[in-house]
Amino acid sequence: MPSEYGMIKKTFTVLLSSFLVLSLLVGCSSESVTENKNLASGPIGNAVLDSKTHDSSKVKLAIEDLYYNPNKNYGSLWNSDLFNEKRFKLNIKLNKEEQKEAKLLARSFESHMERGKVFMHYLLTELKERNLPAELAAVPLVESGFKTRARSHANAHGPWQFTRQTGKSFGLSVTDQYDEFYDFVASTEASLTYLEHLYNALGKDWELALVGYNQGEFGVKKLIRRAKAGGVKNINAQTVALSRTARTYLKRFKAYAAILQHPEAFGVEHPAVDNRVAFKRIPTKGRVNSMSEAAKLAGVDLKTLKHLNAGYLTDSLNSSKPHGLLVPMENALRFERAIGLKSIDPNNFDLATAHIETYQVKL
Repeated sequence: MPSEYGMIKKTFTVLLSSFLVLSLLVGCSSESVTENKNLASGPIGNAVLDSKTHDSSKVKLAIEDLYYNPNKNYGSLWNSDLFNEKRFKLNIKLNKEEQKEAKLLARSFESHMERGKVFMHYLLTELKERNLPAELAAVPLVESGFKTRARSHANAHGPWQFTRQTGKSFGLSVTDQYDEFYDFVASTEASLTYLEHLYNALGKDWELALVGYNQGEFGVKKLIRRAKAGGVKNINAQTVALSRTARTYLKRFKAYAAILQHPEAFGVEHPAVDNRVAFKRIPTKGRVNSMSEAAKLAGVDLKTLKHLNAGYLTDSLNSSKPHGLLVPMENALRFERAIGLKSIDPNNFDLATAHIETYQVKL
């Protein structure tokens, strides 16, 4: 359960919103423009637009990933650069006790990953953008099994199991309408920032950082001080007097990370996941007010839409801070047209009337 670092800029910046609003975006109401501005700080696509030249070949290449193409073979996420062996940096080798734990956890791995598969491309993209070990994708496996509405007896919330105090200190907010602790995108950004902070604060040791995530930063610092006072020079998770709970957490993390990296070694499989952007954030203010209505317009199962947008506490899409709606990429174009947004036609592209709102779009 989760707590500043030299933060890598979010790739999807306010510049995009300003650029589109001031000089390009046509046909949206003033309310939608305002919402686009607010949404621009959240990452959610895979494109690079050349805002100076608007070279047609570059633009068409850029927008190929902005919408789902059923005729395109995207390949498997698990065979992509996002999941390359080089992305796994912790060199985890399980001891006998950890191997035993992995065999037990393998029984739940496939069901947990089935819940998490819609988030995996986004999560691995974030880890790569921040140059963080791919093993950290196992943290929500340990914490919640990718249950977006998970709650613990210790009052931790969401897929990353933030306590309210720690989560708020890393930018997560809660209102009567929306809880960012349950929002996978918002809580992922906060959690990865917290993990980076812990890594730097606890001697650049990932095992200690993970213990800090579970037990709290200052408790681990206290243990480190005690170890140093006792003459320990090589500070790590083996030489510090960790509690049984902390060692169990570390064991579970290492086991899940090993399964995630090589599931076949434990008799299980990854779910089928395309190597492409899985969802798109679409502004809804003034266009559709309920998630049930949005599900019908988008042609998405309501359960799927709720899973993607767990931050909404009721069926209403109204909130004091516009969050838009995460919609599977397969349904994004249909939904945008249904609510009156001008979408991109890859075969007849007009940047001046395009609605663009995905992750990793850069100017």
